Amino acid sequence: MNDLFFDGYSLVFIILPLLCACVAMHISARAHWSLILRDLGLPLGLIMAFTAFVGMLRGASDPSVVGHATGMLLLALMYGGIPASVGYFWGFRVEGVVNLTLKSTEVKWWGPSICIITFLVILAWFMNEAAGLDSFYNPIPLTVSAATAFIALLITNRKNVLKALSQSFLLGALLNVLIGIIYYYNDEIGPGVAIGLLGIVYGLTAYVFVYFLSFKLSDPKTLDPPLINWHWLEVSGFVIFMFLAPVSLPEFISDIEDDEKEKKVELRIQELERKLDLLSQQSTQ
Repeated sequence: MNDLFFDGYSLVFIILPLLCACVAMHISARAHWSLILRDLGLPLGLIMAFTAFVGMLRGASDPSVVGHATGMLLLALMYGGIPASVGYFWGFRVEGVVNLTLKSTEVKWWGPSICIITFLVILAWFMNEAAGLDSFYNPIPLTVSAATAFIALLITNRKNVLKALSQSFLLGALLNVLIGIIYYYNDEIGPGVAIGLLGIVYGLTAYVFVYFLSFKLSDPKTLDPPLINWHWLEVSGFVIFMFLAPVSLPEFISDIEDDEKEKKVELRIQELERKLDLLSQQSTQ
């Protein structure tokens, strides 16, 4: 039973970038570790969850594996949510340090650079392990995400460019989810689910990239990561319950009753077959 709550890939993908970011940003930007856990725990968990599920969709031929894969998705969310919760509540204990304004001129470029490279390398490795890098290219969600970010860059002013970008990634993910639902309800189930999930993966990956850049170009607090993370969780929850929701309790009970009826019918058929065999044997005698 305890094996249900352990997944080595999820731990490596989530914990390793978090540890690297905590150390690198503390040394290069004097950022407290609780700030990093609070801001990045949930995004990394979501990226891991939906990346793994996209890989499952590419390689799955048995519908019964969907339930197990959905369980692993929620496990990855838990792995990301726990450090995010620790960082959030620990921040109240060191509120003065966490809320300290970070001066971009004092931040060393090597800190965000190491964090970004580590994150991208681990992400590429995990994508390749899950289903191959080619499986994570889809022109529809990629175009929607890029177009949304480009429009945000055109409209916003230079002062708020990073904040506008972070919110445009969220908007692009939401648009991709809506497009995926349209595909889904027009009997294009596989493409619809892929568009929705990849839209979230693209948006979250870009958001993590911008978050690290904000240490040097601005201040991460201007992005309002707790609020943005909450919105990401809302979009992700909507996707999970639209595409991956388990059967309801009445449906589950109905399935059990149908199975029992089917077994009774099978037993009755077997009994009739035995009687027919006996009758055929008697007629031949």
